[in-house]
Amino acid sequence: MSFDENLVKKRIKNSLIYNSIILLIFIFWFFYSSFENILIVFLICLLIFLVVLVKFNTELRSGFTVEQKVFYILLFLIPFALFGDAILFYNTSVTFFIPFNRLVGIKNNYNLLLFLFYFSIIVLKLVGIKVYFSRNVKFLEEGRGDEIFQFFTKNITYKKVILLVILFPLVAFIEELIYRTLLISILTYYLNLDYTLSIIFISIIFGLVHYSTSQNWGHVISTLISSIIYSLALIQLGIIYPWIFHLSTNLFVLLFYYQGKKNIL
Repeated sequence: MSFDENLVKKRIKNSLIYNSIILLIFIFWFFYSSFENILIVFLICLLIFLVVLVKFNTELRSGFTVEQKVFYILLFLIPFALFGDAILFYNTSVTFFIPFNRLVGIKNNYNLLLFLFYFSIIVLKLVGIKVYFSRNVKFLEEGRGDEIFQFFTKNITYKKVILLVILFPLVAFIEELIYRTLLISILTYYLNLDYTLSIIFISIIFGLVHYSTSQNWGHVISTLISSIIYSLALIQLGIIYPWIFHLSTNLFVLLFYYQGKKNIL
């Protein structure tokens, strides 16, 4: 299965931009909830606006569909919505944010035994993925799998390596912020669900979202199991640890994919 490298480059570029915006929103949230420095909050709003504006200008030349126009209207609403919240900085009763210090996993607690336990499960999973690639050569021969993996394992250049070093840690961290920290916090803070139900619900969503990248139900089950591990690690250890597990898994799967393709060639 061939892929359009230019389209994948555009997908990666968009991923970097959108994930950067999400990260800036979390940084805004952190300063809004943790410090009484209104200037920093306004500067972050301005920075988000500039990122969206640059993105808008780069695509303006090629023209927009109706859907893209609606998308950019919504995208520009983000910095203005945050700006409006910043204006009400000292009136915390009207903010729509959960207090940042109430987010699950923000405070990290190092526990060596728990870390080793979850890490050992991640290692077992990676061994299973390695075995899967070695026994399903046809999967690699047909070029199946996420196009991002295909992109980074074909014609490796130093630019791709730099892009990889930036993209993978950022995406893994943002996914942990959204799928674990934010969603678990919302379900427990607003809906009063216990952690077990929250983890199951979020893990199912996380698995189904990843179906779009591979159209493989084995991948869905694998990511669902990973999400359960990441969620437990988040609750018991803090966000740094599931991020490390998530990033390590992605990098090793990329390595296995590369090795498998190299053996075929």
